[in-house]
Amino acid sequence: MTAQPLEPRVSRLEGAFEQIVERLGDTNVRLERLEYKVDANYHALDAKMEQRFVGIDQKFSAMEQRFVGIDQKFSAMEQRFVGIDQKFSAMDQKIDSRFHFLIGTYLTTTIALAGIFFAALFPLYRHIAQ
Repeated sequence: MTAQPLEPRVSRLEGAFEQIVERLGDTNVRLERLEYKVDANYHALDAKMEQRFVGIDQKFSAMEQRFVGIDQKFSAMEQRFVGIDQKFSAMDQKIDSRFHFLIGTYLTTTIALAGIFFAALFPLYRHIAQ
């Protein structure tokens, strides 16, 4: 060890510690200011983001309402097509029943004419065949 007395060494250490404490105190104050600025900026940014998200949510809600309106229009169109399909089905059934009626009338008329023709020609045929 050195031959210096202990008191001057201790006072030099105390002076060094005081300088360190002062510097740490200054650093602490600067860190507190920085922390305050960071917190203030964070809160401002958070508020801006919240406003933007609210705006985006409103836009999405408006778009959703538009899609609901479009969906309702498509549902109305689908109902119209169902109504038209039902009308065509009813017309098809009428056409089928009328077609069957016409075929029946045609067959009946043909059979009746064949019967009349046969009734008119059968006596002539019997007369020729004798």
